[in-house]
Parts: sequence; C-alpha cells; structure tokens
Amino acid sequence: MDHDFELAFNLCDEAAGRIQDQQYGITRILAHNHGPIVLSTVHQYTRESGHHLILLAHDHHGDLMAAVEVAAAHLDDTPNVFITKVRAGELIFHADPHHQWTYRATRGTDIYTLTALIPHEADDPMWTTQFNDADVIDWDDLDEALDALLTAPTRTAGAA
Repeated sequence: MDHDFELAFNLCDEAAGRIQDQQYGITRILAHNHGPIVLSTVHQYTRESGHHLILLAHDHHGDLMAAVEVAAAHLDDTPNVFITKVRAGELIFHADPHHQWTYRATRGTDIYTLTALIPHEADDPMWTTQFNDADVIDWDDLDEALDALLTAPTRTAGAA
C-alpha cells in the first residue's frame, strides 16, 4: 500500500532546519531533495508562543501528502517537531492531539488507528494498528502494518 510516512519523517528534519532561516509568511520551496513534490511553509512568530512553522508537501495533482509542524520559543532552542497529517492509500491520517505518535483516519464510520511505540524498547513492536474497535495488533514493519490496516474489510462498504 502506498504511503507517505517515510516522506513525513524526512520532512521533520527539513522543518527543524528551516525554522531558523525560513522567512515569515507563506513560502514555496523550489529547491529541495524530496523528489517531484511541491513543498511550502507557513512561518509565524509571536512573543507569546515563539516560532511556529508548518511544512506542507503536495503531489503534482495538488493533493496533500504530509504536513509537519515545528515550534521553538527561541531560534536557538531545540525545536519540537511532529507530524500532523500523512497520506496512506486513499486516506489522510491525522495526529491524535491526546496521544503522541498516534494517527487516525476515517472513512464513513470506519476508524483506522496507527501508533508508533516511542520510546521503543528492544523486545517491543515498533507499531500498533487498530481497525474500529477490534483488538490492537503489534507490528515491527510499517509497510506490513499499513497494508493490513488499509485492506481491512470496512463496515461502510457493507452498509446499504
């Protein structure tokens, strides 16, 4: 199953590097090393919350592939970076604001959940998936986890 999680992880580094020197406002990034995609940033600064940069990646059709946010109170601070949205198959997974490294997508009444287990212990799985209210399944491979999750039979498809 096609997904853009690897791109999203790479964009975390890109965004962290850009928060220090990216101009404020909306900017399209023409020179980058992420292939034939469109990158753009929205960079804001306020005294109350500091620097906030959103990095968006779109495909050649204009469809969102991934969105990453980075924030730092001051430019010399270590920035907080997180993935907010990422495409997998025909779905867009959104970060769960209440559970770090958990992403959810919906289609009709179906809910797809993917969680990265961070910090990762040597004997623990890297990922877990859950489809609707089914049991949580452990995975060591992201591609396998997404393939199984996104090919689960849907309630929506059976509803008529």
